[in-house]
Amino acid sequence: MVKKILISLLAIVLIIVGLTFTSRFSHLRNFAVWGAHTIHDYKTHPTRLVESGDHPQPWLFDSMYNKKEIPSEYMTIIDSNDTHAFLVIQNGKLVYEKYWDGYDTARLSGSFSAAKSIISLLIGIALDEGKIKSLEEPVSNYVPHFKTNGLEKIRIKDLLTMSSGTNYNEADKGYFSLNAYGYYGDDEEYMVGKMERKEEPGVYWQYRSGDTQVLGLIVEKVFNNSISELVSERFMKPMGAEADALWLLDGSKKHEKAFCCFNAVARDYARFGQLVLNKGKWNDKQIVSEKYINEATTPASYLKDRYEDDHPVDFYGYQYWMVNHSGVHAIAQNGLFGQYVYIIPEKNAVVVRLGESKVIKPIHHHQPENYTYIDAALSVLH
Repeated sequence: MVKKILISLLAIVLIIVGLTFTSRFSHLRNFAVWGAHTIHDYKTHPTRLVESGDHPQPWLFDSMYNKKEIPSEYMTIIDSNDTHAFLVIQNGKLVYEKYWDGYDTARLSGSFSAAKSIISLLIGIALDEGKIKSLEEPVSNYVPHFKTNGLEKIRIKDLLTMSSGTNYNEADKGYFSLNAYGYYGDDEEYMVGKMERKEEPGVYWQYRSGDTQVLGLIVEKVFNNSISELVSERFMKPMGAEADALWLLDGSKKHEKAFCCFNAVARDYARFGQLVLNKGKWNDKQIVSEKYINEATTPASYLKDRYEDDHPVDFYGYQYWMVNHSGVHAIAQNGLFGQYVYIIPEKNAVVVRLGESKVIKPIHHHQPENYTYIDAALSVLH
């Protein structure tokens, strides 16, 4: 009798363990181990090294470096929002640089969705090199799941512009949401495999991290390489990054979490902004074509914004945001908790803000703090 009970208990334990380690439940185990998401997840999650190379190109210092003070009306907000780093670069030189809370030039910080723009740049390179024939190509040419379930009409362009029309719901924070599978699961392909058609693609804009993850799978396939290795070879090394970076992987270390999770120092985030400001060129090397940069940073105005009475989309391109404020036009990489890289062409400037601010109701899809950071940067620019 006792033996039968022990056998039954063992069977129950094995079933529980088995369920925990299946793709469907692995994200729950990982959540229990890793905890709630923060900009420090590179310390606890599996990662892959993004090498900076042996030839750093430190930023030059402007003659006015840190000589202008940001007005108190802006600095009070910057301080209160748990800002860790605030950098302003103009004409390729550091004009302003300040760190808080133990952060400095050598400390990594997570990007969250600011990484989406990096994936866009990799798609641009794939297009430039003919690894992708056209952004009009169906995603099914590269990701088998998109050959079924009504997903056949989705183009690469639809993924870039967040208009795939799939069931991925960014607002769903449930334990079995696609968000949960994507951030905490063991295999990003499993999450992508749960994406289904919801509506016609290429019509409505709706923010979906899943769209970027699919772009990541395309990048891996056409280059036959990891995203981390590609970012190292195509960006970090030629741009003279000052420190190695890390990219978070899914639980089984199969894929980078392409929709988020690049971790770098503030000065190296600025390099990605400078590259866009330079129309894809770094020194004498054209890393991404000017044509692609121009397209990526132009609003997809043919799309309807269902959140604002179907108005034409004037705030989003190919994984880049557009902000109009204080008489200037800024292009931006945006990440959760206020990870921002702003490109301000008319001022020939790049701004980086990293930190842990709270997420509140946006104004025209932008957290209100965006406007403070742009005003603060403008106050120290020439």
